[in-house]
Amino acid sequence: MPKVVVARGHDVFSMVEQALEHFGRPRAKKVVIKPNLIIDRPGPTTPVDLVEALVRHYRPHHEVVVAEGSGWCETWEAFEALGYTRLAERYGIKLVDLNGDRYEIASRPDALVLRSFELPLTVKDAFLISAALLKTHSLTGVSLSMKNMLGIAIGEPVPAGKKRRFHKLGLHESIVDICFYKRPDLAVIDGRVACIGGELGGRPQPFGLVIFSDDPVAADAFGARLLGYDPFSIMHIRLAHELGLGTADLDEVEIIELMA
Repeated sequence: MPKVVVARGHDVFSMVEQALEHFGRPRAKKVVIKPNLIIDRPGPTTPVDLVEALVRHYRPHHEVVVAEGSGWCETWEAFEALGYTRLAERYGIKLVDLNGDRYEIASRPDALVLRSFELPLTVKDAFLISAALLKTHSLTGVSLSMKNMLGIAIGEPVPAGKKRRFHKLGLHESIVDICFYKRPDLAVIDGRVACIGGELGGRPQPFGLVIFSDDPVAADAFGARLLGYDPFSIMHIRLAHELGLGTADLDEVEIIELMA
């Protein structure tokens, strides 16, 4: 049975440590943390302290890399503006811009729209953590752990809209296909302060929690419900459930509530 751990509290380091006690240690040597740094300003992006808490947890036993491919700015500008370069310096970890990463061509003849995909080598054999933000999205309803995976795709060499090809192909279908090419091993959704009303802006709304799951579909279903949606009304969540990527039926999920 998939597991969703909901940690409530004020100390993100304690929230992460207590929640991750409910999950096993990765077998992979390398742990890649993929935040949502869609733009180079706070609000619609993953707070750096959440990622720092994950780095602290995994770094003693694993090589830890923070990797992102921003869609609306240069990734290194986001790393610098949002405190990620300072985080990397403090902990001696590597930052990777996935927009320009080396890749291999992967293929899936049964894919919805992406029968081939440029899979970045940084994430290929790693234990991948999708460190997302709890937020709404004008086109997909919600932007959570699966939507965050659009950021692993190699970006187009344009100033903004680096992932625009997926809008043309079908956003929901592209999200599901990319998650089949590289399914997050752990979904973490920061809902301490959600972003409501816009993927690049919106208003802050405190929920005071962080969601953790070994099933990104279950994590997103729980997050969607928090945001006021029926999870099955979100097309990429429903598709992922129907195609066996995970479960969106929260009656089939073990939900563990913690107060950290």
